[in-house]
Amino acid sequence: MKNHLPLRSAAAALLAWAATFAPVQAALTLVDINNPVAGTLANNPDGSFTITAGGGDTWDNSDSFTYYYEERTGDFDVSVQIVNLEIGDPGQQDSAKASLMARVDTSPGSADVMINALPLDPKNAIETIYRPRADAGTDDMPDRPSSNTSGSTPYPNVWLRMRRVGNLFTTFYGTEPFKWVVLSEVTVDPADFPAKMLVGLSTVNHISSNEDQALRTKATYKNYGNTVVPPVPTVSGAPAGNKAPGIYPNQSVTAVNWKIEVPADGKGPDGNPIVYNAGNKNEYILSQDGVGPIAWSAPGYNQGDLDFSIAPRDPVAALENTGPYGPKYNRAVTDPAAAPAQAWAPSPRAGIVLGSIRKLSQTWNDGAGEFHAFAFCPTFEGASRFGYNMVDGTFQNLDYYFSFVKLGEHSTELPAAADPFALREANINLAMAWFPYDAGWQAGYVNAPNAAGGVWKAHGTHSAALTKNVTSKYSAGEIVEWVDNGVDFGGQATVKIPGVNTLNDGMLFTISTDDSTPNQGAFVTAAPAADGSAWNVAIRVDDDDYSPTSYATSGQSDFAFLYIPFKAVNLIGGHIKGNGTKLASAGTFAISRASTGRYELTIPGKTGTSGMLLLQNAGYLAGQPDVTDDGVLAYEYINGKFVIEARHSEAGPNGSDLTPVRDTDFNFAWVDFANPLLPEGSVILPPPSLSFARQGGNVVISWPAATTGYTLESNTTLGGGWSAVAGVVNNSVSVAPTQANVFYRLKK
Repeated sequence: MKNHLPLRSAAAALLAWAATFAPVQAALTLVDINNPVAGTLANNPDGSFTITAGGGDTWDNSDSFTYYYEERTGDFDVSVQIVNLEIGDPGQQDSAKASLMARVDTSPGSADVMINALPLDPKNAIETIYRPRADAGTDDMPDRPSSNTSGSTPYPNVWLRMRRVGNLFTTFYGTEPFKWVVLSEVTVDPADFPAKMLVGLSTVNHISSNEDQALRTKATYKNYGNTVVPPVPTVSGAPAGNKAPGIYPNQSVTAVNWKIEVPADGKGPDGNPIVYNAGNKNEYILSQDGVGPIAWSAPGYNQGDLDFSIAPRDPVAALENTGPYGPKYNRAVTDPAAAPAQAWAPSPRAGIVLGSIRKLSQTWNDGAGEFHAFAFCPTFEGASRFGYNMVDGTFQNLDYYFSFVKLGEHSTELPAAADPFALREANINLAMAWFPYDAGWQAGYVNAPNAAGGVWKAHGTHSAALTKNVTSKYSAGEIVEWVDNGVDFGGQATVKIPGVNTLNDGMLFTISTDDSTPNQGAFVTAAPAADGSAWNVAIRVDDDDYSPTSYATSGQSDFAFLYIPFKAVNLIGGHIKGNGTKLASAGTFAISRASTGRYELTIPGKTGTSGMLLLQNAGYLAGQPDVTDDGVLAYEYINGKFVIEARHSEAGPNGSDLTPVRDTDFNFAWVDFANPLLPEGSVILPPPSLSFARQGGNVVISWPAATTGYTLESNTTLGGGWSAVAGVVNNSVSVAPTQANVFYRLKK
């Protein structure tokens, strides 16, 4: 079973960062493997240490080198700084190495994975190689069969990192402390790579039997130890200090409802009337309509786009640029001193973001008619606003943002003052949710195809469980396979989760992450195959081709997916048939088909501000069992019920698209703000306890900063009338003592 562990605070990360600079070589063991020339170890005054080695190489099916190692069991994440690498003869020692290595044992032919810093002359590179099984040949990584090197080696600013999660090994490199770039990844066979392994530093001389055996390699290492996780927040290379974000959101699902509207008087902050699609189209009011258990912020927004971050340092101040126009109203926050930017920028390498439109229709004040909308989430497109990257902690551009577009062309409804390019951009209420890989969710970002075999968007943009050891860069292996459409493999794919029956075991939720169709957007449907072996995924662009068998091209087919098993903890959801009946489900809810394409969902005790719905079109077209439905879904909380509509676009008689409702099978999952979803097998930890400490003349009341979903309340009696305590930041508040009794409690 998987424990639902507490999250670590930024302050803890800073302490861990400082701790890693203490030398740890006393805990390691020096050994010469298959090498008659003994290696030496020398400690240096600056805390670094130098290993001098002779011998052969770490290649082919037998190694000869000096190893400085420790035993590790299970997952690990280690890193080291390579201060220098000195060799005697570049011609003979061109592949000498200062490395991080994990190997099964000290036998010469042990299975291993290593990331190597090579000499400046002649290689000037960093590489990853591995031996997949004992006594087999060593080779480049499967995901880099033709180019296993990256970057240069500007000593002393060379940092190497290796992480094991289950059977997935990932290597990283950097030129600054803890600013990491993924180099390679490989999934190993647990029969060849057991839980207990040797991990450490390999110093490799690279001298063959017919070369000068007197030559030596001298490698100087520093700061070997566990990698700081979460990363240390930094601004321009310096610790962020009091600008750092709040808790690191790698263990808990969290969600937010965004409300988008114009002021009641219809005027922007400059006093002029707002006309969407015109000059002041970007001026609207953004606010939150429920959030939790971890807070969110929006460092930027404009017509059709919304940037977002998670776990702001100060959740109240982080909303200073939302709500009614005020003195700190700013739609484009890039300053690290601004509270909305002092938050974690979600990374596709740390988890997945999904969203749902939470309003059935919208009418703007621009003269155009009512419209319906859908959303997608461009990934690695470089949003213009800033936050703290979840991989390396740097204050930088966000990795992605949400885009809203109208469903259909609406080509005859262009107002006179409108910008034609912005015609289809929409602003409408949106809900979004974050599912971190570290919590145990199975999810991934899929790159647009160039062949039938699926590939991930980039290294590390998927959970560790979804890996296969095949020979394609960023390979998604047998998880994702593209369908040959006779042209370019675009638009149709299958997704298979190992051991999962797609009819009975759980649900797939998807979203387009492509931004190559400006102001049209792509949407993704995912229907389970009749035999339960896979989900049939279709990506379509909302253009003027209304044929349901017209799919996105390969260049428009980036998408992401999340698997939610029906045994997930706290799950309320299910696969609903087009007639409103439950095909498979979990939790307590009632649902019915109110009319064509319109469904009414009731969840006891839940309202539109206590959580959000994830929605996924999971049906096939009537009479076409091989064609997934080409409609989109939206919902709205109306009169105590969640009303869900399924719509598609088709040509209208006057040149403007129609967007009628149509019955379809669909998935939904309730994401609660107070009791978040947990992966199958998770154990919910007991509630936290309050701590009290004197600080000067005040008392500091606190509970673990990593604990989410609780509100501190106070009262003068133990009866009714409890109220929230103001000024709580990161689960801590300072209060002045009073003569009267004051009681405090945590409420979830």
